[in-house]
Amino acid sequence: MTYILKVVVPPVPSDNLSVRGFANTLAHTSMDLPPSASLLQFYEAITARYPCASSGAYSSASAAACPWADTPLIDCLTGDIGVISLSYKNIEVLSFVLRRAGALSLTVIDTQAGLVYRPARFRVVLTSIQKNVNTTAMLGKLVPLLKCTPEQAAALLATPNAVLRSRLDHVTAQRLIATMHLLGCNCKVEKEPSRSAQKAAAKAAAAPSAPRPPAPRARAPIPSPFAMAYKGMLNRAVYFVQALLERVWERMTATRPYS
Repeated sequence: MTYILKVVVPPVPSDNLSVRGFANTLAHTSMDLPPSASLLQFYEAITARYPCASSGAYSSASAAACPWADTPLIDCLTGDIGVISLSYKNIEVLSFVLRRAGALSLTVIDTQAGLVYRPARFRVVLTSIQKNVNTTAMLGKLVPLLKCTPEQAAALLATPNAVLRSRLDHVTAQRLIATMHLLGCNCKVEKEPSRSAQKAAAKAAAAPSAPRPPAPRARAPIPSPFAMAYKGMLNRAVYFVQALLERVWERMTATRPYS
C-alpha cells in the first residue's frame, strides 16, 4: 500500500480542516504547469539521498530499494504542489522528506494520518562585530540588505543579541549569516518561537508582578520536659524568696504602740 504525501509551496491555512481543500484547489490550478523553483530544489535534495528509479541508479536486482512508488518522480511535481507516493510508510524516508521540506519552507500534508507539517521558521541574531571593521562602510551596506534606515541599522549594531531578520526558512537564514559575516558581523541562527510561546511571553511581560507571599514565621522550639520542670522549680523558688523578703520587711517596718 502506497503512502501519499502532498508537498505545498505557498503557506497553507492555519486551520487544519481547511488544508485538504486548499491543497486540492492548488493541485487543480497547477495542473500541467512546470514545477516551481522551490519544488525543483526539493526534488534535487531528496533524490540526491534516495535516487529515482528512472535515473538508472538501481539494478534490476535492487530496484525494490527505490522508495518512490511513482516514477519518474519529477512528473509528480506540478506548479506549486507535489504529490509524492512512497512504496510504503518508510519512517527513514518520511523523516528525511519532512526535514528537507522544512528547510526549504515547504508544507507537507500527510493524507493518511491527517497531519500537517508546517515549516519551521528561523531568525538571524547578531552576536558580535568583528575587529578592525569600518563601521561606516558596514552601515552603508546593511541599510539595503536589511531594508532599514541608517539610524535603525546603527541601533541594531548597538543592541546586544539584536534580531536582524525573522520568519526565514533555514536556507535563507544560512545565506544571510554568510553575507553578514562578509560584512564584518558574526551572527547565529535561532529557531523562531511559536506564536503561542510569543503570546505567552508577551502576556507574562505585561502582567503585573504578583506580590510576594509573607515569609513563614519561624516556629518556637518546643522545650523539653526537663527544661519545663526546671523552669517551674525556679519560678517557685523565686516566689518563695520574694514572699519571705516581704514578710521580713513588714516586721522590720511595723509600727509599735507607745507605752
